[in-house]
Amino acid sequence: MIEVNEVSKTYGDLSALQNVSWTIEEGEWWGIIGPNGSGKSTLLQLISGVDKISSGELKIRGRHVSKYNRRELSQMVAVLQQDGLPAIHYPVRDIVEMGRFPFQDWLGREQNKNTTALVDDIMNRLHLTDLGDRPLDELSGGQRQRVALGKVMAQEPQILLLDEPTSFLDIYYQLQFMELVANWRQDSGITIVAVLHDLNLAAQFCDKLLVLREGEVVGVGTPDEILTEDNIRRVYEVDPAVVKHPVNGVPQILLSRQ
Repeated sequence: MIEVNEVSKTYGDLSALQNVSWTIEEGEWWGIIGPNGSGKSTLLQLISGVDKISSGELKIRGRHVSKYNRRELSQMVAVLQQDGLPAIHYPVRDIVEMGRFPFQDWLGREQNKNTTALVDDIMNRLHLTDLGDRPLDELSGGQRQRVALGKVMAQEPQILLLDEPTSFLDIYYQLQFMELVANWRQDSGITIVAVLHDLNLAAQFCDKLLVLREGEVVGVGTPDEILTEDNIRRVYEVDPAVVKHPVNGVPQILLSRQ
C-alpha cells in the first residue's frame, strides 16, 4: 500500500533522512520509534505529502505521492498531530463535521453521503454525544484529542498517520485513545502509521516497528524482535530491563536510574 524506496530528505546542509526503504501493507499498524531528532516526524510528513522528498521514491497504492493533488490525498490520508486541535471556540459536533471538507464542493455540498448518520455514529462511538454543543476550548486535553480523532474518522481515510498522539495525555486518556483507534481499525481495516515515544504502548498496539536513529533505519520487525535489551541499549543509550507483560506477553520496558 505504501512503498518507501531509498528515500532521503535534506534541509540545506542538514540530512534528516538517509536512504530509507520500507513497505507497509494494507491494514497493518506500524509504529515508528527512535530518539528525538531521528527523522520520525519528517518521514510522516513525506508520506502525507506535506513535504517533498529530496531523493528516492515514495508511492501510495502504486502512484507517486507527488502525483496526487491535495484533495485526492485528503480523501485517502488523514493526519493527527500530537496537540490534536487548537482550543478554539467551536462546538464539538461542528468540528467533527469538518472532517468531510475534502468531499464537499465549493458550496459545501456533498453528493451521495448521509453525513448526519456518519457523524452521529462517530459521536456515539467516541462518547462525544453529550459534548456535541460544548465549545472545544471548554474541554480537557483528553476530550479534545477524542474530538480530533472524531474529525479524522469523519474523513473516512484509508491511511491514518499519528504523530505522537498521546504525548500530552495522562495514562488513562493515553490508553483510552489507543483503544479507540484499535477499535476503529478492527471495524474498518484502516492502515495506521504512528510515531510513538512510549515503547510500552507501541508494544501493546503495533503489529510492527520501524526504528530510526540519526535519519537511518536501524531496525524493522515485530515488537518482540525489536524491543530487546540489546536493541534499546544500542538505540537509546539507556540500560533497560525488558519483561513480558503478565496478561498478553508483549515486551514491556523498565528503566532504572543511572
